[in-house]
Amino acid sequence: MRNGALCQPNSMDESIAVNRASANVFEDYQKHNSATQASTEIAIISSLRGRYPDWEVTVTPSYPTSLLAFARAGQAEAKLDTKAEDFSAKRIHSPSSDRTSQNPGVMSDLVLFGKYDYTWKDQAFIVYSATFQQGHGQVKNHYVLHKRGHELVDGRCKVTDDLIAAATQWSNNVHNEVLVFDQEMWTKSTELFSSVQSSSWDDVIMNEDMKETLVKDVEGFFDSREEYKEFLVPWKRGIIFHGLPGNGKTISIKALMHALYMREEPVPTLYVKSLAGCHGPEYAIRQIFVKARQSTPCLLVFEDLDSLITDRVKSFFLNEVDGLESNEGLMMLGSTNYLERLDAGISKRPGRFDRKYHFALPATAERVKYCDYWRTKLTKNNKIDYPPKLSEAIAEVTEGFSFAYLKETFITSLLIIVGSRKTGRDIDGLAGNSEEVGEFDNLLLWRVLSKQVNNLRAEMEDARKSTEDAAKNNAANGASNAFGMPI
Repeated sequence: MRNGALCQPNSMDESIAVNRASANVFEDYQKHNSATQASTEIAIISSLRGRYPDWEVTVTPSYPTSLLAFARAGQAEAKLDTKAEDFSAKRIHSPSSDRTSQNPGVMSDLVLFGKYDYTWKDQAFIVYSATFQQGHGQVKNHYVLHKRGHELVDGRCKVTDDLIAAATQWSNNVHNEVLVFDQEMWTKSTELFSSVQSSSWDDVIMNEDMKETLVKDVEGFFDSREEYKEFLVPWKRGIIFHGLPGNGKTISIKALMHALYMREEPVPTLYVKSLAGCHGPEYAIRQIFVKARQSTPCLLVFEDLDSLITDRVKSFFLNEVDGLESNEGLMMLGSTNYLERLDAGISKRPGRFDRKYHFALPATAERVKYCDYWRTKLTKNNKIDYPPKLSEAIAEVTEGFSFAYLKETFITSLLIIVGSRKTGRDIDGLAGNSEEVGEFDNLLLWRVLSKQVNNLRAEMEDARKSTEDAAKNNAANGASNAFGMPI
């Protein structure tokens, strides 16, 4: 690929003409930007064709074409023309993510209207990016100009069409990202991808038989396309993770996503965050399944499925799941803390979500494994004495704890120990008055953990009572007769 000079006009006169044209196009954009979408779009196209009579003009939406993202990824070159002030941009400051950092952050432009010198495969283009209002939202288009004299196919510039196709194909694929649906659009999250990459099944503590079955269920689906075809079975599947909060559903989803990304032929994950947006949840569901079908084979994740699929959208959702359009290669994974809140048509109807995995409170064996997981992490810390048998003792006193509560027990205890060493103060309230000495009472970690277990158990009991009291009050206040009057 040649450098940006290739995009420059061939003579001084042509350079002056291009700059003058750019200024005039910007004038036309400003004049019509407060009008309707149709008049704005037509005005820009007419202006470009009038100001650039020797160039082919092609319009393409910025999504999913993403010409500028395509260039930022190194697939092309795009240079914003800032020499003249005939562009419109919002100046944005992005501060450092660390409040205590000396890094002042960076300044950037959110370009509303701009002209780019664009190079792709030794071909020179001019790309205008323009944003304007459409109803209550915004429209963003790219206007791609290419010098006449190249092959036209059906009246279209083939070189420009090839560029748009390449950029769109690149945009449709993920590159160290996870596609996340929120506010009625798909975005690519590098943060979620990074979090997924640091997760693995080694970090997931669960019943080994359940883990093995779960992995085989998902991996086996993506390995069995030909078998489904042979027996004339639709190649689609749905599973549900359910159980009380804090028992491993989310980390299991991340481990599953990581395993699918690590396959010889990686399987992408599409993650649904919310259905919120100005067009309504029905529109969002449609957009979700359109993209999922384009991405198959893939995993489509609905976390907190019961809060996403309400009575309002249930039939619309089921129509996408069961409808005439093919969902070949689509595995849906829904998670919920409250399986009973899901409509029976979703949770109990075969052919939709076929298999349910219950993430129960960890049994003693799982609690021991989790404690051993922390013991391994603390192996290199010579300031913490953690003998192997201590894991069994901790597991014994944490009956009824979720993995989230176990994690809180360890983190809070370790922070207390670190804090006491920094201040040089003794940890109060750990030495009891009882003359009886237990096997591990000489260990600081055990004494601190024991106190935190008691504190968290009291917290759990208070939370349980609050929930029961709220349920009783709701039942009492909610009782009414046929006329809606309290009984």
